Amino acid sequence: MYPDAPTGALVEAVEACEAGGLDEVWIADEGVAREPSVVFAAAARGTATIRMGIGITSPALRHPGAMASTAATLDELAPGRIVLGFGVGGEQSLAPFGLAVDKPVALVRDALRTARAVIERTPTELYQPPAHAAPARRVPLFVGAKGEQLNRLASREADGVFLSGFPIEGHGDAVGWARSVRPIEVALYVSVRFAADAADEPRSLRGTPAEVAVRLGALVARHRPTTIGLALVDGATPLSHLDRALEALALVRSAGAG
Repeated sequence: MYPDAPTGALVEAVEACEAGGLDEVWIADEGVAREPSVVFAAAARGTATIRMGIGITSPALRHPGAMASTAATLDELAPGRIVLGFGVGGEQSLAPFGLAVDKPVALVRDALRTARAVIERTPTELYQPPAHAAPARRVPLFVGAKGEQLNRLASREADGVFLSGFPIEGHGDAVGWARSVRPIEVALYVSVRFAADAADEPRSLRGTPAEVAVRLGALVARHRPTTIGLALVDGATPLSHLDRALEALALVRSAGAG
């Protein structure tokens, strides 16, 4: 979900996702939009099973150690249900501050190492735990990226990848890169537009929930992701189509595709 809806609506959407049988939900971090970690903190007490992913935050905008502390704190509210994703960050999150990234692989690599050290309360060359550091926890770290080097980095050092924003038929290389060194989780999220007047474009599915489910099932069969999902990108009110997304994903599951 994109964090441009009111905070209360986002919390209700997370709760609706769990009630609808989903295993996980991700909220994008777009800097000065609504804050995913606050939404998840509010949703933690109203949910019991759904995994909640921050996807994706940029270490150029938010210090990875501080984000790790945020994720570990959330994990105390929702044990075993928090995922922290790192990526370079896009124009919407970085441009308002005039930020740019010169060495993206090094940035994300150091973010993963720093965040893991903070979460696990482990001293490294990048971090020395102080006496007031919170107790060690286990929070999966994901990488969100489209390019080869960052996905290969994820395969070496992360717990998973969050793949989204690709052309519908264009996930194969990224999935292969993410599995090139060792097996990690692959969360494959496809943009969807349910609005009747939505234009055809190569990065989004469109159609009825049944039509969307058929194409999602084909992607599951081809790539075997750990999880398959839909990114709601319809116009100014994407959450108005949440019920259709839940219907499509339920059809994928009932068909035995994932």
